[in-house]
Amino acid sequence: MTIVRVPEQRPPAPHPARRSLLRRGGLLRRGGPLRGGRPRAGASPAPGRATDRGWWHLSHVGLFFAAAYFLISWSPSLLPRTWYYQGMISGLCAATGYGLGVLLGWVARHVAAILGLQVSVRPGAGTWLRRAAYVASAAAVVTITVGNVRSQGRTAAYVHLPAPTPLDWVSGIVLALVLAVLFLAVARLLRRLTRRVAAAAGRVLPRAVATAVAVAVVATLTAWVSDNVVFHRVMQSFAATAARTNAQPPAGRAPPTSALRSGSPASRERWSGLGFQGQLFVTSAPSAAAISAATGRPAKEPIRVYAGLTSGRSVEDVADAVVGELVRTRAFDRKVLAVLTSTGTGWVDDWSVQSIEYLSDGDSAVASMQYSFVPSAMAVMTDRDTVREAGRTLFDRVYAAWLKVPEGHRPRLVVGGESLGSYGGQAAFRDVEDMTTRAQGGVWIGTPSFTDIAAELTASRSPGSLAIAPVVEDGRHVRFATSPPELTADYYGRPLGPWLFPRFVYVQHPSDPVVWWDPAVLGAEPEWLREPRGRDVNPDVTWIPFVTFWQLTTDMAVGHDPPDGYGHRYGAELVPAWAAVLGGSPTADYSRIIAGVKRTVYRAK
Repeated sequence: MTIVRVPEQRPPAPHPARRSLLRRGGLLRRGGPLRGGRPRAGASPAPGRATDRGWWHLSHVGLFFAAAYFLISWSPSLLPRTWYYQGMISGLCAATGYGLGVLLGWVARHVAAILGLQVSVRPGAGTWLRRAAYVASAAAVVTITVGNVRSQGRTAAYVHLPAPTPLDWVSGIVLALVLAVLFLAVARLLRRLTRRVAAAAGRVLPRAVATAVAVAVVATLTAWVSDNVVFHRVMQSFAATAARTNAQPPAGRAPPTSALRSGSPASRERWSGLGFQGQLFVTSAPSAAAISAATGRPAKEPIRVYAGLTSGRSVEDVADAVVGELVRTRAFDRKVLAVLTSTGTGWVDDWSVQSIEYLSDGDSAVASMQYSFVPSAMAVMTDRDTVREAGRTLFDRVYAAWLKVPEGHRPRLVVGGESLGSYGGQAAFRDVEDMTTRAQGGVWIGTPSFTDIAAELTASRSPGSLAIAPVVEDGRHVRFATSPPELTADYYGRPLGPWLFPRFVYVQHPSDPVVWWDPAVLGAEPEWLREPRGRDVNPDVTWIPFVTFWQLTTDMAVGHDPPDGYGHRYGAELVPAWAAVLGGSPTADYSRIIAGVKRTVYRAK
């Protein structure tokens, strides 16, 4: 019998130019196209199968997205960023963009393989297309970079800060590249680990199941290490540093001698137990003589009480200690009693406190407490419950003692807080009605937008009013002010209606990142960026998915860099706000009081 061998029929090879383009697009692998069965020797595996490429291999699509995100990350935000914060944002965005590009390229290759899609161009056209792409990319990089440099300079001018220097830009770029490479190295290490786990599992499981198991195992392990090792240790380090700061007395401050201060010899609260910020608080009160010199009227020595979070104390214990100090100092006999919720470190805005003291001629008592000693940004990320508990417990304890005072002899009970303190202080109330019923006024400063009552008020604002300056019931009880003139008129200067008591003021700047930071900004455009920008915000600021959130995050770290009236610095504008709340005119001349406060106010955070 004669055996006739028939030569294997192979499809004609594509033209070299077409082959080059298909290879770059992932539709053709080196070693020939893939067909059914096992790939021939030297060919790349099928889509989705592991490859053993060198660590230096980079995806073209990934690089395109990395470059795009890198350039976008330099766009302006509320405040000009320092080079190291800019480098951190850009490195994170570049790495994220690269990962997104790799994912999209992988999806495109698989879809093309399933559909049998091939793209070809005539000979020589591929070279010209590549050259045109390089030129267009270079032009885009130059144009976007120059635009971002100029725009960040305009941002700095809006808040009266110096613009970033060329050295800042170069330093930020270098740091961004280092971080991007580090993120990429970690990602590739995890990818290699996943492949090894999948290969081991594939000996006893089907390939698809083994891959799913490997991804789940590595993802779980990564999450556990990130949360319980990296994040936990970083937070522990920050907490340890904060604890050391809290234990150190402020330079140049001695325990108060007046019985009207916590930490004095007459106080039940030890000086050493007040903490760093508490010691600043009780030693910064103006004298009766200083108040009288500014107002031209007789004045009393103001009362300041504070309790620290010492070892073994609960939030309830600290709040009870504050009430005990109020009773000891006869604070319920004063004209004004203010309950101010502190920030994460225990800090209370001295502009707010001294405004109350000067405006009431010293006939006041201000109470606060410590519930934590870590910075507010850290507290927001790790524990929002404690500050809410502290604000609610302190007010409830003081309110219960206040109710025991015969009606007609009670002091005006007002509330307040700044940033995290505003968030926690408002947690004392169920809603707006409860706040206006139980408190007789208040000033909330730089309130985070995710605060329940503030969000409720903003959502119920009058049509035509802006999210940065809502008008609620024509300013009947509550008013939002981005500057002092808005205590009597809306953002556009239109007069508001009669302001009835009790009066509450939300003081917030359009350029304050503490107000506008919200995790929801990661994937959803906020209202304040769908409206005209505030007068102290660069009009170029726009929402960019993922990027804007990280820009606002680093903006919070430099929120106190601008002068008063911008960013998270409020200062003298709190005087007319408290004046209105306490029954005075918001448009009166308070220059002498402002000058008096400036002489004694402290800025410690």
